[in-house]
Amino acid sequence: MRLNRWSAPQLDRRACPRAEYRRTAPALLELEGYRCAVRDLAPGGLRIEPAPAGRVWEYGERVTGILHLRIGGLVQIGATIGRIDRAGLALVPDSEAWPDPDSIDAERSVLVRWHHERRSAPRLPLPASPGGTAASTPLRDVSATGLRYALAPLERAPAAGSHVAGELRLDADTVIPVRGQVIRHVGREIAVALDPPGLAPDVLALLRRRYFPEGNDSAV
Repeated sequence: MRLNRWSAPQLDRRACPRAEYRRTAPALLELEGYRCAVRDLAPGGLRIEPAPAGRVWEYGERVTGILHLRIGGLVQIGATIGRIDRAGLALVPDSEAWPDPDSIDAERSVLVRWHHERRSAPRLPLPASPGGTAASTPLRDVSATGLRYALAPLERAPAAGSHVAGELRLDADTVIPVRGQVIRHVGREIAVALDPPGLAPDVLALLRRRYFPEGNDSAV
């Protein structure tokens, strides 16, 4: 008779605070030669979504890999597959090869601070440019720490987690270089977290004056 794996306390990662990569680029796990997106991490396990294609994964199978943390660098892990479902895989550590609690707490603190800073930065919604061409990429909104833009008709969506660079070209004389990391894409819209220090207040003020000369904007 197969044991009910949900009743095993050691598999219950919800008992511990997790580093959750929500609304940001996931952590990277190189698992048995496959590049996997890690959605959350705790002392009791981690979750991969989706499961990497190209091979069959089995419940209880032992796997090894290298975890790339936002801080703390690379960590060798050894784990057992504790769950397989439509979303992906859950890995449970079965050796000492796992991030220590301090590293996980530090990773979680960085993510929590990033979410707080992102929410606290007001966004300036920008009107869509009429008659846009494939040579221009219209912005949807922008803040001090990020921006959202719509892909041009022939433009390919960058992969989540990849770094992108470009220019905010307001006119022939005003060009603002930007760099950042793709954190998500929904349909034909791409969200980018800007590399520190982000956009300076004077740049946001310039955008506000350019698109809302009457001061009637609805930044949220």
